[in-house]
Amino acid sequence: MANTQVSEHFTLAELTRTDTGLPNEPNLEQGASLVRLAELALEPMRAIVGTLKVNSGFRSLAVNTKIGGAHNSQHMQGQAADVVPLNTGLLAAFRAVKASPIPYDQLIWEPTWIHVSVAPLGAKPR
Repeated sequence: MANTQVSEHFTLAELTRTDTGLPNEPNLEQGASLVRLAELALEPMRAIVGTLKVNSGFRSLAVNTKIGGAHNSQHMQGQAADVVPLNTGLLAAFRAVKASPIPYDQLIWEPTWIHVSVAPLGAKPR
């Protein structure tokens, strides 16, 4: 799994990593959503702000519950990631992405990361 590329710069392992010790394997639909997330949001975001560290991508129900995630979190569908830009300040990166044409569904600036998500397949971003 570690070497499975989801997109040019992101692997399945980094988009499913968890420190909880719980299984965190996406099904086919969730995996397809991770590919969309990487292609529509993460790769374009990386092109604007540089290398990104993924703190949290896909979360199984058990992982999401253990960390206290929202009951309807897009992370559980493979549609969201919390990232930290490594070459750009957090606020500058947030502002650059917000001003970009990236078709994100949600873009939320947290104190130590940026949450970015894509809309479900067939839905328009909010």
